[in-house]
Amino acid sequence: MHAKKGVLILASGNIVHNLGVLRFPESSTYDWAIEFDEQSKTLIEKGDHQSLVDYQKLGQAAALSIPTPDHFYPLLYALGLQRPKDKVSFPIDGIAYGSTSMRSVLIEAA
Repeated sequence: MHAKKGVLILASGNIVHNLGVLRFPESSTYDWAIEFDEQSKTLIEKGDHQSLVDYQKLGQAAALSIPTPDHFYPLLYALGLQRPKDKVSFPIDGIAYGSTSMRSVLIEAA
């Protein structure tokens, strides 16, 4: 029996990452954070990486979700490795403190 070999690529960041408006104690989530997190999920599922690269064109929810791109860029690097037939899933999701997405993206080779 042969073991399946693979490579693990790990990128760490947050799709929604606006520390300036965190809610302590955690009470509710901003509508714009939910909107952009879901929009990003949909774009990833469709394989529309270019729209995520050009996130500045995605509207106010994107602008509020990504006030600085440093925590968003790792997602783009990981998506750059995705091939059309690779399987994408989201094993962890949710938004913490109103403005920080915990969504993780798992890309499995076809």
